[in-house]
Amino acid sequence: MANFGRFYLDKEKDMIVELSMEEGELHYELRTPNHGTGNLITNLAACCDLPLSFDDAGLKVIRGTVPCYINANNEEVYIFRLKGTKVANIYPDGAVEMKASIPAISKTLMSQTKDYHIDFQKTVVKTYIFKECKFRTDLHTHMNGNLPADVLIALGIHHQIFYPLYYIKKLGLRLSEAQRAELGAARKEAEERLLSEGALEGLVGKYYDRKIDDETGINFARLILENLPDAAYNIPRIRNSLAVMKDGQAVFTNLEKIYLYRYVFTKGHAAADAEWPTGDGPGAGVPARMFPLINQLPDPEIADALLQMEADRQNPAYAHFTLFQNKLLWIARHYQQTGVVYAEISDTSLVKKAQAPYVLRQIHECMPAITRETGVLLRFLAALRRIPLVFGPDARDSLYSLRENLQVLKQVAMDPYVAGSDIVGEEISDVLDLKPLIREIVAIAANDPTYVVRIHAGENDSLRDNVYNSIRCVKEALAPGQAMPHIRIGHGLYTANLSSAKGRQMIADLKESGTVLEFQITSNVRLNNLSSMSKHPLKAYLKEGILCVQGTDGGALYGTDSIDEELSLEKMLDLSKDDLLAMRAAEDRVLKASYAAFDMKSTALKAALNGAEIEAFYTARMEAIEPPAQSPAGRRGKLFAQEALASQIAPLMQGRMPVVVMGGSFNNDKHVTRMLPEGQQLIDYLLEHGDPDKMFFVVGHELKAYEKYLVQHNQGRFAIYMVVPKTLTEKEKERAEASGLKVRVSIETSKMGLYKTYAYEIFRRRPSVVIAMDGNSAASNVIQEAKNGKQAVIYINPHSRVLTAKARTLGGYTRMLDDPEVSGAEILKEVEG
Repeated sequence: MANFGRFYLDKEKDMIVELSMEEGELHYELRTPNHGTGNLITNLAACCDLPLSFDDAGLKVIRGTVPCYINANNEEVYIFRLKGTKVANIYPDGAVEMKASIPAISKTLMSQTKDYHIDFQKTVVKTYIFKECKFRTDLHTHMNGNLPADVLIALGIHHQIFYPLYYIKKLGLRLSEAQRAELGAARKEAEERLLSEGALEGLVGKYYDRKIDDETGINFARLILENLPDAAYNIPRIRNSLAVMKDGQAVFTNLEKIYLYRYVFTKGHAAADAEWPTGDGPGAGVPARMFPLINQLPDPEIADALLQMEADRQNPAYAHFTLFQNKLLWIARHYQQTGVVYAEISDTSLVKKAQAPYVLRQIHECMPAITRETGVLLRFLAALRRIPLVFGPDARDSLYSLRENLQVLKQVAMDPYVAGSDIVGEEISDVLDLKPLIREIVAIAANDPTYVVRIHAGENDSLRDNVYNSIRCVKEALAPGQAMPHIRIGHGLYTANLSSAKGRQMIADLKESGTVLEFQITSNVRLNNLSSMSKHPLKAYLKEGILCVQGTDGGALYGTDSIDEELSLEKMLDLSKDDLLAMRAAEDRVLKASYAAFDMKSTALKAALNGAEIEAFYTARMEAIEPPAQSPAGRRGKLFAQEALASQIAPLMQGRMPVVVMGGSFNNDKHVTRMLPEGQQLIDYLLEHGDPDKMFFVVGHELKAYEKYLVQHNQGRFAIYMVVPKTLTEKEKERAEASGLKVRVSIETSKMGLYKTYAYEIFRRRPSVVIAMDGNSAASNVIQEAKNGKQAVIYINPHSRVLTAKARTLGGYTRMLDDPEVSGAEILKEVEG
């Protein structure tokens, strides 16, 4: 058979349709090589009523033929259908015209269950949107999550970035013999240098190796183009590292890891041996000797992007673009392809004193030309982290940085490309803790009637008052006579019941304040914040007349874009045309105000500059910043658990099976666990018949309900570990001390981040058993991490509504405690092997 090309059913190139021609008959083979469990292709075959086959490597594939038709112009066209739905027209010259696709949501849910039940119509989606309903903005997205992996790879080659040895090892990339020898020598040099500098002092084991591997690397252009025989193996692995995990829903820990892989490309620097094609100093582009190799790349999309980047070097407007500026150019081009004309991108660099002037200068240099080409206006929300990044035992430095961030924000807020600010990061803290920070932001907004105050809130179900409290915090921070700023809530997925008194008050507050709610359904699903579409509140908000818009949340991370996202919203939530028109009207309102704000602020900045250069102007404003004297930090009086509970901290036992019991500590603030006799009886059985030499228990720090019952009835027989947050109240400290339990201290200060410790210390390292009796999103994250770890046996209490909904998305990977085959004896068999 002769190769006839390929196309993809999804944005991330996970569902590959390989085409081959034999004697005028077109054959296809559908593969999912990036999904190791086989769930995705198995569920797709079942959903589409297609038989499964196996390739020579024993992997599941779907094979068939594509019928040929003659159209009205007497032209041949091959039509690829799934279950009667036209997916693609394939022409004799190899051109492919897509008519339908599989959204990232459907793909994710198919990949993590052995029992997929979503309708075919919501799985294979026709890619058509009414013109009058088409969304034209991306009002919720993040700087380093926007670009597809193929464009990032092309940028890495074009700018000849330094690619660390750590990532080469982590991804298992293949090297040529010459590259292997080169990196081996470079690593020895790096180790000797770091030893002489004292940079390795105190580091041992993996930390010692990681430091050296981070300092050792290769020119990315050479890694790919000088090793083309291995490019077909290496590129898919690099591509997969730049998107959230494939075989199921991820959690925030996975997102944090993906950003580190992306930073290599989005914040990278040129390799020391970069050979600039201009010959007169730094400038992007591949060396002339490598240029002919571009067309030999196995991925034509990467080759096409790279050739366009090389062509851009001949354009005076783009010839000297930095990596950051090229990133903005390609973000705008990507938006242009999907019909987006305006986007607001959250970026933390705009609140950093050392970076903001340089970043703003680059934006002002490149954006006029980018907008002229693409018709896309990019503006930015200066992003503050809701939880400062703290790597040491003391948070004071990070709190100082946050104070400085606010001072920088005050100085850059006047810029026309700065639309306002955002509070970003995993929503594991109460918005009330951010009240002093919000007060400072609202004070900055007092000087700019166009200022956007965005707060990430309502993303998970553990803090259902966060949306309500976000609006109240802004309202209470207003100075006398100050108008309400433009409030936007990112996500707004979980709140008090909209029919309750608090829910009705929130609706009234949303209307009165003109707050805009931003929805991005794909990231909600892929980050394990949404398992059941039936509970999504968007239609209810639209019915109430609340302003609602769409975002992508950094769509490339989640395998989506503006079009895919709108189709997912429409199909998954059964939105009507009127619903979509209401969202388009809300978007148009924001768009009109944003264009007007940009024009007004551009005029004001030009007058303020008075001929000065942008970077010099903002540098002078940064130098005028005085060290802030007062912290905007939230509630005080927290104790560091590492010190407060030092005598109880102990490593997890080796050679014994950890049994994680959840049933009290993982609830949201409004949910109280009601213990049932059968749950108590199960714990009694495990305590009576289990072997303390073969197992130990792990519980949350609140010791409520089933966890408290376990501790009270243990009578010292089993070792029990309590996982506690990094910081504690005095009451929490006293409770932990009184329990006498062994302690593990989390890396997170919030109880809702404890799931990360379960993942790092248990699920990713050893087999375990999880008994999930009750809980909200924090418990769902523990369950998802347990499933992703691949070594846990998970039992779910069927009386917990939230956890049962989670179990439905993990068909075949969880066991219900009311199953006749599940008993205390069966659980102990799993524990004791």
